[in-house]
Amino acid sequence: MFFVNGLYAQEKTKIQIINSDFTYFDQEKFPDIRRLIGHVKFKHKGAIMSCDSAWHYFKDNRFEAFNNININQGDTIFLNGQRLNYDGNSKKAVVYEDITLKDKNMVLTTNQLNYSLETNIASYYNSARILNGENILTSQKGNYVSESKLLIFKDSVVLDNPDYLIKCDTLHFHSMDEIAYFFGPTTIQSEENLIYCENGWYNTITDRSQYNQNAYLKNEQQKLSGDSLFYDRNLGYGIAIKNVEIADSVNNYTIYGQKAEYFEHADSSIITKKPLLLAELDEDSLYLHSDTIIANLDSLKYRQIKAYTGVKFYSHNLQGKCQELFYYMRDSSIHMFESPILWSNDYQLTSEHMILFLVDEQLDRMELQKDAFITSKDSLDLFNQIKGKNMTGFFKENELATMFVTGNGQTTYVLKDEFEKISGINTVNCSQMTIYINEKNIDKISFQYRPDAIIFPYNELPAKWKRLEGFIDRFSERIVDKNDIWE
Repeated sequence: MFFVNGLYAQEKTKIQIINSDFTYFDQEKFPDIRRLIGHVKFKHKGAIMSCDSAWHYFKDNRFEAFNNININQGDTIFLNGQRLNYDGNSKKAVVYEDITLKDKNMVLTTNQLNYSLETNIASYYNSARILNGENILTSQKGNYVSESKLLIFKDSVVLDNPDYLIKCDTLHFHSMDEIAYFFGPTTIQSEENLIYCENGWYNTITDRSQYNQNAYLKNEQQKLSGDSLFYDRNLGYGIAIKNVEIADSVNNYTIYGQKAEYFEHADSSIITKKPLLLAELDEDSLYLHSDTIIANLDSLKYRQIKAYTGVKFYSHNLQGKCQELFYYMRDSSIHMFESPILWSNDYQLTSEHMILFLVDEQLDRMELQKDAFITSKDSLDLFNQIKGKNMTGFFKENELATMFVTGNGQTTYVLKDEFEKISGINTVNCSQMTIYINEKNIDKISFQYRPDAIIFPYNELPAKWKRLEGFIDRFSERIVDKNDIWE
């Protein structure tokens, strides 16, 4: 009984001949071979295999087929070629020349294909082309798993879509939902941008995608990178998460953060969660932090940066704070609003609205508009003070060199002898004055239009001149290191 059951199981795996117009058999010369010609059909493991002619090695349970090869498995896989070697014991087919593999979603063409009827996996090792919807995929090596409709591509993989071109080392593609998964260095090139990652996926139907591992999105001007990038090509919308970096090669700045939203159609980015702007100045760097930083285009299509809430910035020669700050690339100007304050060298500068102008990545001039005030500490409890309606300052090599005061000008400053001993306090009322700064100290002050000046001994200085109206001491808030912008 054991022998009969074993023989029956073995017979079930034998290749069956369904049809042959002519059969040739020579018992003496070729006792184990049949020559089949005309409308030849075989059946094995639920697959129907047909050809024009074949050699059937029935003892070895295999055959060689020629011309018009067709393999049909369960009305789901259709495989065509010109030559076929099939081994019934291993259930493996090798098809050669002008090969076409089809299912309901894709068409694969190549010149040699290995197909297993047991695992339903087709493999190629010398390039193939796959057409799936609008997508054309090519690679040097690959596998097709028919049960899961999964295509696995390796070596010089290219996915050509009318809207973009994907190149990578390894790609998995589900032909039913048309989602591509990337492994290894991958680029996605379109007219709008270039995307790079080393791990991720792309839904070619919805145009939604996610990129990981050294991922970035790059256009002609900017490069957006992060630990993870999510991108919707149709909406032109992306999100970058963790270790975010937006580098602008044209305007020479970089924004860092832990989250960024990207609006491609408006060419705009919003950076939150520890945003940091790093702007390169000539022989200096500006570090700026706030709760939110927005980089977008103004009405004239020039780049601009807007920082909101708790703005703090640091450079070697200039530090500042405010609640809102706008950086306009069209004229290289920085506007500060809501309690703005600057520190330059030994001076504290305040006004209602401050504007800094850059030329060739250097500080060129600044404007203090409305209630302008300059203060520097001196000995004892004295402060050198200059106030006016408006002030304009000019920089030389990023250091404050000259200040012009216009409207309601007042100043009080300490006079010292050659031994640095206080000789008096000079107080002046003058509508216009010019302040010259040398080696970070006030060198001289020029007064225009009939100045009213009085020099007081230190002990006789009236209170109104000791602290001019609008005076406020904020030196304790000064940002003395780039790390202080986070406090």
